[in-house]
Amino acid sequence: MNILIIGGGPAGASAARFLAPYHNVTLIQDREEYEKPCGGGVKTKIFEKFNIPENSIKHRINHVLVKYKNKNIKLSLKSDALSIVNRKEFDKTLRKLASDAGAKIYYGRFKKLKNNTAVIKSETETKYFPYDALIAADGINSTVRKALKLPPIPSTVTHYAKTSSYTVKTCEFCFDFDTGGDYYAWAFPCADLTHTGTVKRENFENLCSYLNIKEKPKGYKIPLWRKNIIIQKENVYFVGDAAGQTIPLSFEGIYYAVHSAKILADSILYNKNYKQEWNKKFFKKFIFMKTIQTLNKTKLRRFIMFLHRFKPIQNFAVNLWLGNYHV
Repeated sequence: MNILIIGGGPAGASAARFLAPYHNVTLIQDREEYEKPCGGGVKTKIFEKFNIPENSIKHRINHVLVKYKNKNIKLSLKSDALSIVNRKEFDKTLRKLASDAGAKIYYGRFKKLKNNTAVIKSETETKYFPYDALIAADGINSTVRKALKLPPIPSTVTHYAKTSSYTVKTCEFCFDFDTGGDYYAWAFPCADLTHTGTVKRENFENLCSYLNIKEKPKGYKIPLWRKNIIIQKENVYFVGDAAGQTIPLSFEGIYYAVHSAKILADSILYNKNYKQEWNKKFFKKFIFMKTIQTLNKTKLRRFIMFLHRFKPIQNFAVNLWLGNYHV
């Protein structure tokens, strides 16, 4: 079977790696060096679970700070359960694993589909890639979705900046409405800088005032998951941000991109229904987190933050995030 994968981020590279030992896999990557705007947070267990080298880890996190109304709530994680990776290095590592597994990597940009053939244009040529199955892992602005005239992935625009004016050793989450808006603001350690961000521009300006920094933000889209997102149309599959597979509330995407790629690969290999298999693993958790996200936008946020002062609630929240509890 000829399998063509558009997009070489965590979802696409992982799908290529999982499928390459069994099928003829070609991975299309639009450029060799690209660092996606991303906090880089990922569950540390992903490295052992999927046998990923740890060379891209820049920080190991054993607790996070939740800030609300001038109060700090320390949530202790189990061991170093959270890692901060350099996305450029992490993605490159995953593509090398895919290549080592037998996937062919071609640098070019997807243009259109015609009769089970993808048209890919590089800097020097236009090539035609016939496929039996196509996996679109080309991000939230998926050009494959557009080519198939599918609805775009629901999204919001976040504003972020890297700064040397505010230093953190762990991940900080700010839930005050003036800084966090409908979601939250954040400050993550990122190599030798701090990655800061929030959703609305005015919230970012308030965050800068709160942190006593001056930075000009950049904007980028992040998916807003919904249960009715189309993740398969005939022999074309969507995975990662191109399928909206970023968990609500925390907006964690890397772990779910890699895990969803594994579900998709197994569905292709064993002739299973991809949507059903994904729902079995993640649907209830995503719905639960979507409900909490909705409540978090209301005045109930104050009550939710109050509950997080208590150890049993902290332990529940951490174990839910780690996947130790199933909803």
